[in-house]
Amino acid sequence: MSLYIEKDKHIPRPDYDLMWTAIKQEAYTRQRNLHASQNTPRSNKKVIPISIVFSCLLLVAIPVFASMTINWDKIGGRSVSNALNNGIGQQYNLQTSSSGVTMNLNGVVTDGEKMKMLLSLDTKSDLSKYTGFATEENIMTSESGAKAKVYGYLEYDPESQKLIGVYETPDTLKDDKKDYRFEARNLIFYSDRNIPLQSNHQAGDTINTGVKQYPSLQIESVRYVSNQTIIRYKVAASPSDLGRGNPHLVVSTGGQKNEAIPTIMPNEGSDLFIEQVFNITESDWKEASLHFSYIEEAKRFSGTWKFDFKADGQKASEAIYTKKLYNSPEFQEKTGITLDQLVVTPLDIQILIDENDSLKKGIVHYNTAQLVIGDQTITGGWNLKGDHSESYQHLFQFESPEWYNDWSDVPMKLILKDAVIEKRDTTKNWITINKPKEEKQFTSLDVDGLKIEFTYYTEGENLIVESTSKSSGFKSVNQTTLRINGKEVVPEITPKGMISTGTNIDSYKDIPFDEKIELNPGIYKYSDPSRNEEIKL
Repeated sequence: MSLYIEKDKHIPRPDYDLMWTAIKQEAYTRQRNLHASQNTPRSNKKVIPISIVFSCLLLVAIPVFASMTINWDKIGGRSVSNALNNGIGQQYNLQTSSSGVTMNLNGVVTDGEKMKMLLSLDTKSDLSKYTGFATEENIMTSESGAKAKVYGYLEYDPESQKLIGVYETPDTLKDDKKDYRFEARNLIFYSDRNIPLQSNHQAGDTINTGVKQYPSLQIESVRYVSNQTIIRYKVAASPSDLGRGNPHLVVSTGGQKNEAIPTIMPNEGSDLFIEQVFNITESDWKEASLHFSYIEEAKRFSGTWKFDFKADGQKASEAIYTKKLYNSPEFQEKTGITLDQLVVTPLDIQILIDENDSLKKGIVHYNTAQLVIGDQTITGGWNLKGDHSESYQHLFQFESPEWYNDWSDVPMKLILKDAVIEKRDTTKNWITINKPKEEKQFTSLDVDGLKIEFTYYTEGENLIVESTSKSSGFKSVNQTTLRINGKEVVPEITPKGMISTGTNIDSYKDIPFDEKIELNPGIYKYSDPSRNEEIKL
């Protein structure tokens, strides 16, 4: 996920909205998070999905979050409750009721960038039989009258028998004191719906589901790579849907259910363009039974829940700790990054970084980032923040496990592991291929100690190039490059799903097959444990 925009301008720019959609879709593997609010963030703000802020009548300061018996950790609210327990932010015990549902505002914390709030809801319904929950529209109004959307997610907590949630909105409070009004409209309960389909569907088939929410599916393509089946299809949906119902296919073979993470890819119009990679063979696919699964509205509570509250950001502002970080030349050379600043906020710990390397030299990505604080080790990750791709700030981000009064005395160490190198060098690594034809032809190339294998053939007027490798440490080819009579050509820009099949497939249009054609692996990735690093902060 590198920003190689200025370094290699002829390489297509990553679609960051798609990238962050893909990251959010990882929640599919944790079924409990599938129901994230109907108002799934579509903002360009690229740090943690935007959630919500609230306020109500300010209560007398409480030294400990004593009234809280809810385990907020399970929904990502630990940092908020930790800050509240340390007197940072405001604790509330405010209630408002509508349509037989009582909503509680438990606490609000700001950190200069975002405002997070803890909510809990009491309802007489049996919550255990529903898949997900969401408030349909959330609005925060400041004392100046400015309105901002609020985003959040709710989850059923069987221990407290409540719905609990973390909501977030941009921090307009900063170090000031302000009055706010939060309004949540319409509470919705969701349930799973599974529709059996006929098996052995092929490209071009249209499937009528018989349901209003997603009336039909159009199979775009079915490909078989090794022991995997990659299916792409379009789902008819309303313009306002945006994939909120998580439509996807489920495959059963030999009586066993096979799930595959759906990736929603860019598409013109309101239809949802989805890719799924199933770990089944071609023969399994042709014998499989298919189901179309999605989440539908099962119950609705029409009403509005309002909170008027006063918030004070001064103490949270005072609690922010920053420190300029030192970089040795050895660290910069090994990692390709420069550590800029350590920022500790009431909600998280950030290590701001700059990326220095180019694709030609190789950009280092670390799949594992850990922060050792005292005797505790916290796992975090690489992230982006900012409003526009041209000004994104790179950072490693960690949730604070507890709050220290003086962070300057707390020993910290950053551990970067599972290094993957992303590279593209067209000054070398070229191989001349034979004249393409419908019959598949094969060639290979040794690059950085890796043997990359290519299969190429024509498909109509297009040249298809498949790339893979069995070399240890090889990750993937992301995009090959051709050179025709000395001129470099990149393949047709086609969306790719978030799940790698191990084989990259590129399609080139308008290629003169009779000319000299050279092939380069283009953008490729491989692991490099020698780049793993530890540094004291």
